[in-house]
Amino acid sequence: MYFSPTQIQAAGVSLSGNINNRDRNHSSQQLRLDKSRINNNNMSLRVAILIHLLLLVDKADSKKGVKCGGILSAPSGNISSPNFPGLYPYNIDCSWLIVVAEDSSVLLTFHHFELEYHANCAYDYIKIYNGISEDEGNLLGTFCGDISPPQFTSSWNVMSIIFHSDRHVAYRGFSVGYRKDVCGGVLTGLSGVISSPGYPLEYSNNADCSWAIHVSNTSVVTLVFLDFQLENNEGCNFDFVALFDGPTVTHHHLGKYCGADRPPIIVTTSNHLLVLFKSDFNIGGRGFKAYYYSDECQQVLSDVNGNFSSPHFPNIYPNNINCHWSITLAAGYRIKLFFPVMDLEDRNSLSDKCDYDSVAVYDGESQTDPLLGRWCGRDPTPFLVSKGNKLLVVLNTDRNEAHRGFTASYLGVVPVNISCTRSEFTILIPQHSLPQLDRENIYLGDPSCTAQLTATSYKILAQFVNCGTAGQKIRNITVLVNKLYIDFSDGKQQNLQEYRVQCDALRKIASVSIISAEERLLEEQAKQTEKKVLKLQGVQKLCLMT
Repeated sequence: MYFSPTQIQAAGVSLSGNINNRDRNHSSQQLRLDKSRINNNNMSLRVAILIHLLLLVDKADSKKGVKCGGILSAPSGNISSPNFPGLYPYNIDCSWLIVVAEDSSVLLTFHHFELEYHANCAYDYIKIYNGISEDEGNLLGTFCGDISPPQFTSSWNVMSIIFHSDRHVAYRGFSVGYRKDVCGGVLTGLSGVISSPGYPLEYSNNADCSWAIHVSNTSVVTLVFLDFQLENNEGCNFDFVALFDGPTVTHHHLGKYCGADRPPIIVTTSNHLLVLFKSDFNIGGRGFKAYYYSDECQQVLSDVNGNFSSPHFPNIYPNNINCHWSITLAAGYRIKLFFPVMDLEDRNSLSDKCDYDSVAVYDGESQTDPLLGRWCGRDPTPFLVSKGNKLLVVLNTDRNEAHRGFTASYLGVVPVNISCTRSEFTILIPQHSLPQLDRENIYLGDPSCTAQLTATSYKILAQFVNCGTAGQKIRNITVLVNKLYIDFSDGKQQNLQEYRVQCDALRKIASVSIISAEERLLEEQAKQTEKKVLKLQGVQKLCLMT
């Protein structure tokens, strides 16, 4: 694809000199180094066009004599495959970049669609991107065959379309219209943000906005309002937000809201949510801001232990998402959280902060609770332990540069209250804090140790003389260490948790810690080795005496 100097100047970009392929590739790499230029919500039209010229100019016009693609900056327009409504050419690649006014979005509507079909769209296809097409994290979908793609609304003022055909079989192609949307649209991402026009400035009079949120068939939609301030009146007849549990106003009415009180969290019963915002001819307000997410981007976890990961892991996660994992266990538990894999976009090199993509963990059920940490890139992540029985994990990604994401594992920590004297342990475990286990599924590792079930707890009495005492070498001196292992298991004899309880009998100080199966195995091996050494030493001593 060729852009003449006239076209470039008309688009508002001034370039001096010739740009050869080598310089263009170098410029592309430099542009990708500082993503803050395209992360900014107020990114100018000129920067977007320049990026597109440098990154995508080589991807079109692979067939000599056929021109397609370009930069479209009018408020509305139409795009079609070459030669439409005739057959499109073989072996062609076209790229369109749509850039509308800042603080608006792009609404895309297909009028005709007819490409070669393949189950994976491997032959002829259209790709639609929520922004610059160089970043696969912006991909909204790949389409082929004769079923028109749905309407799409970008989350900002840039959208890209890629068209590819192979060297065999051609059809009529496609025709698609676009227009600038100041507010409203069709939203299909895993999650997203909606706001009143001009937010946080006062919204305009006579606004009429409609957001149709559509997620995967197996999901529901959750909507959370972060800020809300509209004109207030009884009945909300002037300025209001109305919500419907479906794609149209004929579906169940979930609520109508105005004033300064934030609406409650809304959860649909289907995979559709319709949001309407209307204002009258006078008296406005700051407006509202809300985010939505689907089941693929939210999860409530209540099992004693479990695992979860970023969407699409180990493939790259989508851009521009806000995902929540809420861990809530029975009262009395604490939660231990690990991140075996962390692979997000790197820190901002200027601020050295996780300004782009990040995972944040909150010690509670909301983002107003204490922040335990925020990570990005490949930051090493220590294990975290909650103070209560709830944790919230939040993944935020921006508009470009996606990575594999993360995996997480968590474990409910059973509260163990212990005390010790010079002769015994006393261990109390609240019954309601235990997993749903039978009494015989609690193993003390020593038949001489007993667990007594009371109305409220398990009481373990461990006498040092016959339970929980073992020899341990400290500076070549063997001393008795009061140590007891408690295993909690499910019905399949699989350990859920293992605790090591120790007592300093002289100071009457007790401690408890969770250990892994590997640690326990190493300790047992060391114990057996020490027994063999002591036995061998005894035999050698006996031989010397005889």
